[in-house]
Amino acid sequence: MSFDGLGLDPRLLRALNKLRLSTPTPVQSACIPVFLEGHDVVARARTGSGKTLAYLLPALHRILAGGEARAWQAVVLVPTRELCSQVLREGERLAAAAGQDLRVTALAGEGLPRSALSRAGQLVVTTPAKLALALSSGKLATGALSQALQTLVLDEADLLLAYGYGEDMRGVAPLVPRACQCMLLSATSSSDVEALSKLVLHNPRTLDLLGAEAGVAPAGGVAAEVEHWRLDIPAHVPAGAETLERLLRTLALIRLGLVKRKILIFVNSVESGLRVRLFLEAFGVRAALVHSELPLNSRHHILQEFNRGLFDILVATDDVHAGEKKEAKEGTGRRGRRAQKQPQGPAKDEEFGVTRGIDFKGVNTVINFDMPASTQGYVHRLGRTGRAGEDGFGISIVGPSETELAASIEEMLAGGSKKAGESGEEEAACEPVMKPYTKLTAVALEGLRYRGTDVARSLTKRTIIEAQTKELKHELLNSQRLSAFFEEHPADLQLLQHDRPLASGAAVQAPHLKHLPAYLRDPTITARSNIGNSAGVLPERKRRKVVGIDPVKGFMRAPKRGGDEREEPTELELKAEKYGKKHRKKAPPGFIPKANVRKGKVRKR
Repeated sequence: MSFDGLGLDPRLLRALNKLRLSTPTPVQSACIPVFLEGHDVVARARTGSGKTLAYLLPALHRILAGGEARAWQAVVLVPTRELCSQVLREGERLAAAAGQDLRVTALAGEGLPRSALSRAGQLVVTTPAKLALALSSGKLATGALSQALQTLVLDEADLLLAYGYGEDMRGVAPLVPRACQCMLLSATSSSDVEALSKLVLHNPRTLDLLGAEAGVAPAGGVAAEVEHWRLDIPAHVPAGAETLERLLRTLALIRLGLVKRKILIFVNSVESGLRVRLFLEAFGVRAALVHSELPLNSRHHILQEFNRGLFDILVATDDVHAGEKKEAKEGTGRRGRRAQKQPQGPAKDEEFGVTRGIDFKGVNTVINFDMPASTQGYVHRLGRTGRAGEDGFGISIVGPSETELAASIEEMLAGGSKKAGESGEEEAACEPVMKPYTKLTAVALEGLRYRGTDVARSLTKRTIIEAQTKELKHELLNSQRLSAFFEEHPADLQLLQHDRPLASGAAVQAPHLKHLPAYLRDPTITARSNIGNSAGVLPERKRRKVVGIDPVKGFMRAPKRGGDEREEPTELELKAEKYGKKHRKKAPPGFIPKANVRKGKVRKR
């Protein structure tokens, strides 16, 4: 089926042709006709299945059919600012291609200026907190919203109530007119989704589209193209040493080339993210970090650079409440109450999230450095890979105290696979979906343990605080003072680097750590091919031939056996190369024919 058979406005069909979109996804084919018939829709579909266009197209269709240029005709509510910006870009693309007087705006910045409300378009993308603040402050008249609103969309609905928007949604619900059509989309099902559906929708059509793709059996809302693996920390490892074990396993996966890049590493706290980034930097692995304490402009720019491929490793936090829940449990005694009174550092953005519907481009691997808080969190994390039918790879580092959560995740994943097994593949359904990752051997881990332990010890709390302060100062300067300059000179924005080194101590800047000698590698491990990387390992026939060359006088840096082309040369290698160029013997001149004096001819041999 093509878009022509869905009953969309001809202007939208022309826009889709301009954008070279000819065939709708199964989610779009199921949702759009039902919504255009006038029904409310509750749709459950896996991540990366095209849900954004599934609600943008019918919303814009209703606006074009009405023929009025009133603001607030359609409202899209999303849980995070990052997702708000992504939906805004998609809406602006469609509106520009349609060639009509369509305006798509967003309320996602700091504060709530009246100018932003006065420039609101026919379709507005925002968060429930921003919309509730605009109504309660009187900057947006309740009558203006209730009279103009025709379409209300709740994207990532399973997170709207879980993210703390319950009071905001209950304040907005009475203002939704009876004639307003509503669409609710989610990747998982929960009691929050049912509560939200009863709050806003009227007799909705429920569409379970997790298995809508032909030949695809999604596992609990994650694409079937994603492979699920686990790395278990031994039970005898004490709780205080778990962080070191997680760091060593993450380093080994990346440094030994066992996973494909681009890589997305998820952690549960800002401190844990800084520790991972500083640890990887010490071994010459450049990575960027995005978290809730960074300014909004910096977060947007980091995600854009990652999608464009300017760096291929991103460390991200996805739960701004993870640390608060842990402190609430521990802060019961006198010391706990005293700790709660102390300042908690920079304020976290409650509307931050990179696992909530963000469309990452070309992510091949997701590493769960810290396990998520729930099975829903796992679904959203692994939904950043395996998008649009591409293969994905997810690996989770499971500690001894997280075996129950891993079993719940396995049960959830196996539930989706068993539905596919009913068609005759019962034996395959009995196999674990989340399999142990055996390619990382104990020999390879022990080869990195001595150096990794030294670096991990140097990453004290003081070192992390200094790195965090340095990062925040740098990002605040870029976000505030230079924002006006970059609006006039957008090309200079490319010069900002978010993966520059943060460490300042000598212990984590030792240059010899960036080189991984061959004797520390497990010869039985074969690295995965880094498809799409800027630099890859050359095939054997194209490598330089270095046999027979004096390693000192004629030094030529050659690819090491099992090495990484990305690693920088050591100080000793640079000195040897410089010495070799200086003292290298000149090649003897070629054969010079001798002239025949008597006959005046050149004698040839």
